[in-house]
Amino acid sequence: MVFRLSGVAAAALAGLLVATPAFAAADFGAWLSDLKAEARAQGISDRTIEAALGRTAPIPRVIELDRRQPEGTITFDQYVTRVINDRRVRQGRELYQKHRAVLERVGRQFGVQPRFIVALWGIETDFGRNTGGFSVVDALVTLAHDGRRSAYFRKELLAALRILEDGHIAPEKMRGSWAGAMGQSQFMPSSFLK
Repeated sequence: MVFRLSGVAAAALAGLLVATPAFAAADFGAWLSDLKAEARAQGISDRTIEAALGRTAPIPRVIELDRRQPEGTITFDQYVTRVINDRRVRQGRELYQKHRAVLERVGRQFGVQPRFIVALWGIETDFGRNTGGFSVVDALVTLAHDGRRSAYFRKELLAALRILEDGHIAPEKMRGSWAGAMGQSQFMPSSFLK
């Protein structure tokens, strides 16, 4: 018996085959070799490359989270209700007063109003309470290899390697969100470098 697949069915089957671990592992190895060569060409040392990428592997949970971002699954009103509450507003006001001198200095230096810095700090990490538990490098490796927005995440991954090369942090301590954002305000690596 011979089965003929429509174009849509053939594409769906091809997508399933690409997602199988054996195919993905072979593809990932070649992709990672190419990434390492690009990093070397940008002046990243073999020491940093090995420390950051020596044991890296895609994280399926990162792909799952990428496909279920709240911005695409809930309304704006639901998002605001979930993120902005009386406790967070009160804490933001207290922290603004506590750190007013630093916030105003930073505001003058970078042209960002202190109230926006505090608001983003509260929204992004609940004032540092939740800065993320993923390896930034492994999360970026996953998203750069995924293919959906690979050019963007590859650029961010190379920026993360530059941060490591410059000695700002050790690879094992570079932890953040599933999307590679890091620190109290969840900056992407390229934003940190800028």
